[in-house]
Amino acid sequence: MPICINWLKFCLNHDFPIPEDVDWYEIFLFSEKHQLYGICSPLSYDIPIPTELLYEWIGIEQRLKSTNQHLNNRIVELTTSLANAGFMSCVLKGQGNATLYPHPDKRNPGDIDVWVDSDQDRLFHFVRGQFPEAVECMKHIKYPIFPDVEVDIHNTPLKLYSPLHDKRLQTWIQWNKAEQFSHQIRLDGTDTDISIPTAQFNAVYQLGHIMIHLLDQGVGLRQLVDYYYVLKNLEGITKEEKESIINTWQELGMGKLAEGIMWIEKEMLGLPDRYVFIEPNEKRGKLIAADILEGGNFGKFSRRQEFNKHGKIARGITDLWRFGKLSSCFPEEDLFRCLSKGRSAVGILFGMRR
Repeated sequence: MPICINWLKFCLNHDFPIPEDVDWYEIFLFSEKHQLYGICSPLSYDIPIPTELLYEWIGIEQRLKSTNQHLNNRIVELTTSLANAGFMSCVLKGQGNATLYPHPDKRNPGDIDVWVDSDQDRLFHFVRGQFPEAVECMKHIKYPIFPDVEVDIHNTPLKLYSPLHDKRLQTWIQWNKAEQFSHQIRLDGTDTDISIPTAQFNAVYQLGHIMIHLLDQGVGLRQLVDYYYVLKNLEGITKEEKESIINTWQELGMGKLAEGIMWIEKEMLGLPDRYVFIEPNEKRGKLIAADILEGGNFGKFSRRQEFNKHGKIARGITDLWRFGKLSSCFPEEDLFRCLSKGRSAVGILFGMRR
């Protein structure tokens, strides 16, 4: 694993030396686990690689380029359709994050998340008017408008489990909403402007997104590489703006997590010191890193997945054990997540007894 991390660090920051004695098969599997095929690709470097892996990576890079362009086109279709229906929209994460990369078409793409300027009732009524069986989640509703791309529509970009933190978060989102919907860019290969969040908004929002996924499923290094470029995109902001971001982290219960994530960004991914504006915490960083490296992209490779196959009670037990390990990184959010899990577990047990 250290070889893979060192290779990833070099790919992100060429100030670091090229690792020696690279095991390309190990790096390929690492890239699959964390959805970093494009970032970890050796094709841009004059490095010998086994022929079969070379051809495999060439094919993957071509598919990434094609898929990214297709997603860009779908986003324009989606945002235009929403505008015609009377909704302002802002594309979250995904293809917006790709624009921060030196080579956007090398980012492994996922689904489309779009934030719509609407209250929940109006938005859900709009979606279910077209798709009555649309599935509702914690902060979004599925919008199966395309046969080949999954779309999640949000009436708020993020929700937290702690009632106090969530109330503060929603107030902060409302204060910053207008700027996000007016912050426009143009995706590669398209001819229509779309809105994406600013770097300062993403510094808070995407850290919160990482926190929720650590609590719910897990995150892979792809999300941490996204955040690496979010932090680099903050270059040039004022001291007061940096302090505002740090204060917001603290007010939303993300301060300890920020310290741990900053350690990963600096020590594992090679983020230059000038982008590290909160003191990294090695203990929390290693705790989070162990969970990320073991679980891979959204925790899909975690050993706990085997326990989850034995039903909801087994999953609840493994979740609570994992929450205990990570609780020092976001104690209040962890507490309210555990209470939520506990209520679900009690409901299951009473249901079984009846």
